[in-house]
Amino acid sequence: MRIKKITILLFTLLLSLVLIGQLTAQAKFGPRTESFLKIFESGTYYMKATMVEDSMRIETEVYMKGNRLATTTQAGGETMRMIMRDNKAYMIMEEAKMIIITPAMDMYDSAAVDISGMTFRRSGTATFAGKNLPYEEYSHDDGETSQFFIDGNRLAGIRSITPGENPSDMIISVFNQNVPDSVFNIPSSGYQIQDMSNIRF
Repeated sequence: MRIKKITILLFTLLLSLVLIGQLTAQAKFGPRTESFLKIFESGTYYMKATMVEDSMRIETEVYMKGNRLATTTQAGGETMRMIMRDNKAYMIMEEAKMIIITPAMDMYDSAAVDISGMTFRRSGTATFAGKNLPYEEYSHDDGETSQFFIDGNRLAGIRSITPGENPSDMIISVFNQNVPDSVFNIPSSGYQIQDMSNIRF
């Protein structure tokens, strides 16, 4: 059962990383979202959000700074941290006191680098997180659509729309550029280590 929960956590984390990867650099911005997307584009940001898809809620925190990424994900009573640095991914499972080290592979590219193909389409208004909010919509080369919702002067969240699937919402509670270097530290004791960093897929 624990392995199943960990698998679900890893899958949902990868989905969130792919979404974050689609936000970082664009050729054209909408007027309301330009300042927020430029923060993603800068490569240095902190975001705390709740992902809502069907009945599943996933709490996540993301720290990005240069070529380093740190995330904390909570779902189904389980907590997992992931740190990507030095071309490696460190999956830190707090309850199991285990660290799995793998090559960073394409997960890092999806999370921080390859964000081409997103085009500003239109503005609108819709219900998001219980409020009627304005949004700006972007399309992706893969057919997905993202709606960025604005609440006053803050980025309230992102709705991801994939053809044939239910929309998923990322409700953002904190978004800034406060990224301390300490969040990228790997625990040095008290954890079982499984180092698979030499495996090439």
